[in-house]
Amino acid sequence: MSDDSNLPDLLQRLESSHLAQVPMQAEPETLSRTVCAFLNSGGGTALVEVGLDSESAERRTRHIEQELTRRISPLALWSATAAQTGHRHYCIVDVPAGPDRPYTVDGTIYVRRGSKTRPAEREEIRGLVENSFAGSERWERRLVPGADSERLDTALVIETAQQGRRRRNFPFSDPTSVTSILSDLALYREGAITQAAEVLFGRRPALPFPQIRARVTVYASDKGGSFVDSRQFEAAVLPMLEHVLAMIRQHTPIAASFTGGLQRSDRPAYPEPAVREGLVNAFVHRDYANYSGGVSVDLYPQRLVIWNSGPLPEGIRISDLKREHPSMPRNPDMAQVFLLRGLMERVGRGTQKVLEACKEAGLPAPEWKSDAAGVTLSFSASIKAAASRLNLRERKLLNEMKPGELIRLPEYAERLTVSERQARRDLGSLTDGGWLERIGEGPATVFRRTGKGWNPESA
Repeated sequence: MSDDSNLPDLLQRLESSHLAQVPMQAEPETLSRTVCAFLNSGGGTALVEVGLDSESAERRTRHIEQELTRRISPLALWSATAAQTGHRHYCIVDVPAGPDRPYTVDGTIYVRRGSKTRPAEREEIRGLVENSFAGSERWERRLVPGADSERLDTALVIETAQQGRRRRNFPFSDPTSVTSILSDLALYREGAITQAAEVLFGRRPALPFPQIRARVTVYASDKGGSFVDSRQFEAAVLPMLEHVLAMIRQHTPIAASFTGGLQRSDRPAYPEPAVREGLVNAFVHRDYANYSGGVSVDLYPQRLVIWNSGPLPEGIRISDLKREHPSMPRNPDMAQVFLLRGLMERVGRGTQKVLEACKEAGLPAPEWKSDAAGVTLSFSASIKAAASRLNLRERKLLNEMKPGELIRLPEYAERLTVSERQARRDLGSLTDGGWLERIGEGPATVFRRTGKGWNPESA
């Protein structure tokens, strides 16, 4: 149960073509028809009263998820989240514009007309069907010729089904069968996997799709130029996300703040929830059809920049990202998997979560830019975070070394899993601070721990 910051605002708004309030006593069919209408009519948000206590609200939300999945056809992307404001409990159902229109409930197509949900009339049905045929098949939906589930990481597929049932009550027809799980997620048909399945679960997805790679570069200066570490990742996007985040975490400086007099609090220069959300958005919304595209992360001393190929969806502007806006995911099948695994909470709320996390951490508001090549998200460190401070690796070494103990540069690089260039920078920082003493020159150089005291609370 979350205390959603935009819930009071939603409750104050009048019902419209993109917002509906559903009373607690409404039948499941009512909400299903409304969500179906949003899918067919450009997306929207439904607010449902779900009880007077957290337990009943969570239980009702899980039931809503099951009913929507069971009643709406074809498979659609949406999210249902239990939230509260004061003593009032709601289920927020966020619905992006559906890419596979028309959607139906019990065989009937529904649309929004103003603030009402109505069965589609003949001309509306014709328009939905014609628009559906006019669009080419999405990149993620195309089949990989001759490729079956054997080329996938089956353990990752099974794990996704387990998490989907636990987190979202997704009704997999057979959560022990890889092909059945993939079929339920629209990732397998006609005896072959889709390109999205390869990207999400493939053992070596970069072979057929080199554009899935992600690169992280750590620069010594905010002006760029020479770098201290650079790595390229080629795994399936689910484990790749964690690899990229781990490298960012490793190279992010620690910022100190003081509250309550002399009480000190250390935290990363960039809040991890905001960074994770920014990465999830980059992986989910990137243009995988662009063979020269990708995801790149540039980490400078005072800023962090995430870029993904593919511009913002048509009709979405940069200013829209800072407020409630229609969700138009470029890869809804992939977004569904991220949602089931708990990597996304609410569809269409990622940019606002980034803003909220930065504000809570006292950072400047992040900035987005979009052009024909892609979308860039930039985080700026606060003034305190930008100051020179020991990073987590340097602190770890001081915690472990005793006065007089020796360490060589290659040993440090292997021990802390960094490049020799980064190791040289870290050891130089500790030497400048007086905690290490440099002995010798060239390959024979060693660093000796001095007797200078080390207090994590004050350094």
